[in-house]
Amino acid sequence: MVAHPWHVPQSGLTQQVKPADMSLFMTVCPEVRYPSGSAVFRIGDPAEHLHVITKGQVKLVVGTPRGQERILSVCGPDDLIGEAFVRDQDRYRVDAIALEEVATCPMSRAQFAQLAERSPSFAVTFAGVLATNLFHCRDQLAQAYDPIRMRVAKLLLEQARRYGAPDGDGWHRLSTRLRHDEIASIVSATRVSVTMTLTEFREMGLLQGTRGRYRLRLEGLATVAEDA
Repeated sequence: MVAHPWHVPQSGLTQQVKPADMSLFMTVCPEVRYPSGSAVFRIGDPAEHLHVITKGQVKLVVGTPRGQERILSVCGPDDLIGEAFVRDQDRYRVDAIALEEVATCPMSRAQFAQLAERSPSFAVTFAGVLATNLFHCRDQLAQAYDPIRMRVAKLLLEQARRYGAPDGDGWHRLSTRLRHDEIASIVSATRVSVTMTLTEFREMGLLQGTRGRYRLRLEGLATVAEDA
């Protein structure tokens, strides 16, 4: 069984933290840059840091028994990645690989303690962010039972809203590195079923393009995603 990675998508941390506290955070936890294809951390490494992504996209992956790569999630700016950094002797359960040039602010337990001592309001805001993640986990569990077309629609919507841009006449442009098999891995489906679903979306007039360069009608995809 695959151990799902701990991460907080779109945490809102940088928006919720006061400017003075954010300046302190950046001083205590300065940015570290990772070139495309490099590892932010690897399976089995000591889980010593929580990473606040400030730039770029990171894929969280595990290996399969056949030696292939299974993508569990794609994370971007304002996401938190890194498991149980407040506990001793825990280790990362996934590889975190930069899909492009990436910058993160790594925060160790000692650095968090320093921030909490110097700025209690930062610690309170951070605790609120983690509490909100419990609702995300509940939603993720519920989505596992959605039909494939709903899961694919939700993923496309998330990617388009986070990394895409309006393209006129009700369309949204999305360039993604995710292949059909990688989309299938994220939504827990087969590559064939994902390809069939994308073909269906084309026939419905909700999707144009191929090979990671798409135009999407978000309103129509949202209807599919909400259609139980």
